[in-house]
Amino acid sequence: MTKAGSRFAPGLAAGRWIFAAALAVAIVASGLFASLKNGAGLFYVLCGAAAACLMAFTGREIAAAFGHAAGRAGSAADLAKSARFWEAAARNAWVLGAMGSALNFTIALGIGSESIADIGNRMIGSFIVTLYGLIAAVICLVPAIRLSGRAASAGPAGPAPGPGRAVSPDRIAGYVLFAAVIVLTVLLLGGGQPQGGPLPIGRVLFHPAAILTVIGGTVALALFLGAGAQAWTYGFALTGLAGLFMGLIQALFGFVHKSIAEISSACAFIISASTLSLLGFAAVAGPLEDREILEGRRDRPSPLSRLFWAIFPLLTFIFLILTFLMVVTPMERTVK
Repeated sequence: MTKAGSRFAPGLAAGRWIFAAALAVAIVASGLFASLKNGAGLFYVLCGAAAACLMAFTGREIAAAFGHAAGRAGSAADLAKSARFWEAAARNAWVLGAMGSALNFTIALGIGSESIADIGNRMIGSFIVTLYGLIAAVICLVPAIRLSGRAASAGPAGPAPGPGRAVSPDRIAGYVLFAAVIVLTVLLLGGGQPQGGPLPIGRVLFHPAAILTVIGGTVALALFLGAGAQAWTYGFALTGLAGLFMGLIQALFGFVHKSIAEISSACAFIISASTLSLLGFAAVAGPLEDREILEGRRDRPSPLSRLFWAIFPLLTFIFLILTFLMVVTPMERTVK
């Protein structure tokens, strides 16, 4: 790149972001997608993803990643670290988007209503949070891909940093903010409405069988595998998949037996298992793998980890749709 080109590069990068922001504002102002608005879900995805990034990256590293995305020059090692941040941000947004739909779905089922259409509309609205996560993930992947290319063209990254990052205030703040975002999101989505729906929130979020399957199974697999942070990713993914299919099989038996109680129990198990697995990805497995890479113990996430991070949220979305159908169909039969 010429000196003139390098001098105008930051301005061009800023211009691209300004144009994209103006386009987004215009789309929102047009009102074409008014039915896709979910303020609490948007707050959850953006703030939750930012808090999850703080669990692995320091504030200085995050600021540098934004600077490099805007066109600032840097060494190959710094550009690679910034690319890693944006990839982690994309992963967090996608995972938390699916998890937000599960949480929203749970709250929609827990709020009582005499109208099937009212409950159905709330459940359908929960899927919007996954859409927010997908859009945020795509946006974050753009600088990740660009910075990876710049890092590769800048030459070798140099010696890896030494292992053993101390627990930083940024990491502590990340976990505190993440917990605060979850609590605030639940309160905002609930809106203080009384419980009385087909599946109370407590029954879903604190499902003993799902907790034993996902948390207990993940710990057991991590102890057996002993492959560092990757073991936690594999554990949450495999136990979550087992939980999804176990719940689906139980629901099918409920349909055969024409038992609403069995179907409700199966739906609670599916939602709880998927929520716990996604929470494990966002708060445990993802940050641990990021820190291993930043400490130089691993070059990049394993292909299998990336596959699980991409596929499991999508499977959660699909199973939530199946849960929606399973919940609404028995309710219609009882009303008729």
